[in-house]
Amino acid sequence: MEATLQTRAKSTKSAIRSCYQSRTAEINGDLRAAAETNRYLQLPEEVLEDILLRLPAETLKNCKRVCKSLFDLINNPSFVNKHLLRVTTENRKPCSSSSRTLFLKWIRQELSMDDIFDGYDVYHLHGNDLSKLVLSMVTICEEDDTNGNRDDDRLSCVVEEVRLPPIPESELPYFPTYIKASSHSNGIIHMADPENEGTSVLLNPILGEFKLLIRPEDLPDDYYSKFTGDDLTLHGLAGWGFGYDPKAKVYKCVKIYVDECSKFPVALVYTLGRYDSSRMIKIDIGGHRCSFQSNGVYCKGAYHWLNAGGQMILSFDMSEEKFYRTRLPKDLYAKVKKLQVWKESLIIFYGLECSWFSSIFEMWVMVGNIGGVEGSTYWTKHLTIGPLVCIFYPLIFWKDDELLLEGQDGRIVSYNLDTKRLRTLPLPGAVYPGHTSAYLYLKSLVSL
Repeated sequence: MEATLQTRAKSTKSAIRSCYQSRTAEINGDLRAAAETNRYLQLPEEVLEDILLRLPAETLKNCKRVCKSLFDLINNPSFVNKHLLRVTTENRKPCSSSSRTLFLKWIRQELSMDDIFDGYDVYHLHGNDLSKLVLSMVTICEEDDTNGNRDDDRLSCVVEEVRLPPIPESELPYFPTYIKASSHSNGIIHMADPENEGTSVLLNPILGEFKLLIRPEDLPDDYYSKFTGDDLTLHGLAGWGFGYDPKAKVYKCVKIYVDECSKFPVALVYTLGRYDSSRMIKIDIGGHRCSFQSNGVYCKGAYHWLNAGGQMILSFDMSEEKFYRTRLPKDLYAKVKKLQVWKESLIIFYGLECSWFSSIFEMWVMVGNIGGVEGSTYWTKHLTIGPLVCIFYPLIFWKDDELLLEGQDGRIVSYNLDTKRLRTLPLPGAVYPGHTSAYLYLKSLVSL
């Protein structure tokens, strides 16, 4: 059966090439060439679908231009979901010979190291310089070293710069002026602008589609005080997240706003679909300050933020639309903290040195689920990383045993948990430390 599918796959690829040629022929009135193309597509629909499901999203996007039948098939929500499931399953396989794609938001470094670490003002002035902002898709190619020729110091990868699609003039006033990568779900990137009333943009780079999320027009300026019932004024956006509701099978975006004291947060939850909707939710944060450290993460149907106030994790269940609080491991007040996902479990990194950068990290893993019986969720120390040769900051696990780290020297490197080997991720330029966001990315056909 597999051999038959491979043979038919070759026929389909040949058909696609012929279709491109026939599009020109059809325009020129060569109906015979167009008819020849149709002959290649006379496969049973289920066989054709199975073959197409094996193709990457970029190829399928081009296939939609071939003919109406392929356009309708590839745009069918059932096909999109099947393709997403296949890509997700393939991405989870613990293969040594596979590739992973990352979405990186980073600031290109054009300053000397002395300038970079010469005080608060220089750091923030250049860190927010959009002219140096780079959005990249990085596909890391891992291949078995059968000939012993692999460069042990560098990762083999392909770096593609991501450019936003043309923005309609009517939407320019609302478009984010300060882009901060926030989260990723099923091929959709969510980026927010904390300075522009929390305006955010959803982007599928593969399809070249984007969608703006602005404050609902029917929300009055004094909505915060009326909703909370207190004489409070809205101070700003504290956090945001984006993820998938597996029960309702819709995508949701949540934005958390705070008052001047940051003790009475509320959430504005957007539900995306044929008819977008939004609603406000009060958040009980136990009287603590709402002060999130870095971006949150999506894991198991919920979005999680690391809250410095109260030493807790605040979680939002996408299906129940409820917030939960989880205490951090006791007696751990290290400088560097990073919330991440490893093997579909929530983890936290603690730097053991009193610095924003640390050469030694402890990795703690959450056991249990949020919202369970009290006391059923706890933390366990999994391992200690380091001391490392250089000083690094953890970014993301791109494989179960490979951790991406940001260096103080402008490099991004991958650290293997088993071999303790470091390999450089070759980017076109040095990275400005402290402003890099990284997400595992799935190239999908999910439309906005």
